[in-house]
Amino acid sequence: MGFLDKAKATAAQAMQQGQAKVEQIQQSRQESELYKTLGEAVYKAQRQGGDQAAVDAALTALDSHFAQVAQAAASAPAADGGAAAGTAAPSAPPASPPAAPQEGNFTLDDM
Repeated sequence: MGFLDKAKATAAQAMQQGQAKVEQIQQSRQESELYKTLGEAVYKAQRQGGDQAAVDAALTALDSHFAQVAQAAASAPAADGGAAAGTAAPSAPPASPPAAPQEGNFTLDDM
């Protein structure tokens, strides 16, 4: 019975790692989509006379996403008994979103 218990524990661990990887990929895709939306809004605002409100909305969506990621990361070790504490994502998002640039007459050429 010892062998079966070890096999069951190994399978459960592999399943948890697989689920973590799937969640990481989904998070990455969501972040990419949010960054794409932000880029499109900035381009339209800078080059096509688009609305600055779209840029602000995209930034707010990114801030919200990173806040949810940070909250999930903070609650994850407590939820699973600390099993995932050492399995941090290698490309984890910043703990807080970057500070908004100071207002001014900036364009994409300034980057």
